[in-house]
Amino acid sequence: MRQKLNKKENTVTAYTSVFKTKYKMRNLMFFLGALIVLSSCEDYFEPKLTNERTFDVLLTQPDNVRGLLTYAYRSIPAGYDVFGSDFLDSATDNALSNNLTGAINQMSAIDGWWTSVRNPLDNWQDRFDDLKNINLFIDVGLDDRVMYYRSNPTRDAAFKERLKGEAFFLRAYIHFELLKRYGGIDENGELMGVPLMISRLDVNDPDISNIPRNTYSETVQQIINDLDTALDAGLPEAYDNSTIDPDFDLTNLGRPTTIACKALKSRVLLYAASPAFGTSSYAEAAQAAKEVIDDIGLTLPSNVYNVGDISNTFYNNDVNDELIMRRVSGGTSGNNNLEKNHFPPGAGLEGNGNCNPSQNLVDAFPMANGYPITESMSGYNENQMYQNRDPRFYMTVIYNNQNFKGRVIETFDGGAHMVGAPGVTVENATRTGYYLRKWISSDANLVEGNNVNDVHYNALFRKVEIFLNFAEAANEANGPDDRTYGLSAREAIAEVRRRAGIASGGTDDYLMSINTKESMRQLIKNERRIELCFEGHRFYDLRRWEDDLNVPISGVTITNSGNGIFSYSRKVIQTPNYKSFMNYGPLPFNELLRTNNLTQNLGW
Repeated sequence: MRQKLNKKENTVTAYTSVFKTKYKMRNLMFFLGALIVLSSCEDYFEPKLTNERTFDVLLTQPDNVRGLLTYAYRSIPAGYDVFGSDFLDSATDNALSNNLTGAINQMSAIDGWWTSVRNPLDNWQDRFDDLKNINLFIDVGLDDRVMYYRSNPTRDAAFKERLKGEAFFLRAYIHFELLKRYGGIDENGELMGVPLMISRLDVNDPDISNIPRNTYSETVQQIINDLDTALDAGLPEAYDNSTIDPDFDLTNLGRPTTIACKALKSRVLLYAASPAFGTSSYAEAAQAAKEVIDDIGLTLPSNVYNVGDISNTFYNNDVNDELIMRRVSGGTSGNNNLEKNHFPPGAGLEGNGNCNPSQNLVDAFPMANGYPITESMSGYNENQMYQNRDPRFYMTVIYNNQNFKGRVIETFDGGAHMVGAPGVTVENATRTGYYLRKWISSDANLVEGNNVNDVHYNALFRKVEIFLNFAEAANEANGPDDRTYGLSAREAIAEVRRRAGIASGGTDDYLMSINTKESMRQLIKNERRIELCFEGHRFYDLRRWEDDLNVPISGVTITNSGNGIFSYSRKVIQTPNYKSFMNYGPLPFNELLRTNNLTQNLGW
């Protein structure tokens, strides 16, 4: 347990004094000066505030007031590999990074590296700054004296209601992002959440350090309250071209909708019901997920899972029926940052090969008939391990002898995409025998003289997550086949697997053989793992389930015997060094120095 600091020691006192002075000065300027630099999100360019404007002046400049809300959209990440080009999955058993000195790799691999001082997940200051902006917007930007469309009072009222919905959604979203990272059992043995910032702080003392932590259940309830407020405001069900109102057309894709509000509520309640927290019921979580399904329909869109053209139909198509809410990366001209980071190296691909899916993840994909590879009915052959697998495998992992962008990928010893080949070094080669396929554009190109960009998006919510949320919650509440909510856990997971292409044209016999809550639980966890991999879920799922964080991470050594025959040898590459208290993350050490109002989570 963290020992209490002796604040009487001169060195610590001096440090704390300087620290508080620094943050006081910073925060005194915050409310009117923070918006000099806005989010780079293409959809949310707004004018900025200057240091000198007073609230009375702001009331006459609605575009600048709206900038307060715009700035908070930076809390929505524009990509998945946001940790120095690493995915958060690389801190789990799903993958490894070949960036050995990167924070994500060291957090997992090095005992004692992850601390309250050195925390790659720390977003405390930025997110509370965003909450300050949102609360100021709610206080000023929704004032009756602010007119966004002076010549059209009807449009102004509808627009202001939409902005209200956006503000309360973002406040809920940010509080949950903080709760994921900092909620946990504190050193007093209490299950705590985060300080709730739900009103504008006094401009003379805008210091979050004065606010104590709320309990976990209080934090969850406030998030739900904000989402209910957002739902009662003027958010649309979707942004499309069905209306002539430009404030609600396709140009606003990426802003929250009523369905996005319900999707976030589903996620929040599922987390809260999980073993690590247990402050709400699985019945509540199941009901919340079912309310989303009632809106989006009982059938998942099939046209997005096209193995032969996955980039254009899903990964790089930001207007498709799978998306509930997304953020575009790279603007209308796109970029090729993902490809630079994760394309295989060498042989005309020229990538850095950062993300290396694990053999553990490869093994998690069932066979095309739906049976796990460990089942005798699966037909799995270790010497032909990539044949007849779940179609999602081919959309997720680049493996040996796969065709990718007109090239045959060679990850066997001595192959064109392994150490020793031209342009391939230990710094950019795979550690596991695999490279990442998911989210990578087939159209982007890195070859000198033929550099091609593509548009990418970060899906905040996908429809499949809602089905997975429902299946997990309904199974835990009432077992596999109860239809209290008009849908059973088995039926929800059956739809996930149907859309994936499991047992295409036949029956999913393996799913039908599942007959207990416990066995259904394991299947649902695995479906969640493979459907949502590299979307930032696995790290938090393992923790909320209280599952083993230290499963050895394996790769494969491949030997080319000629004539298209390969042999495979599994190997453990890295075993994580997480401690049991790391189910819950640490509060920032510097925040604890500034105040006695915060308690640290146990063990940090």
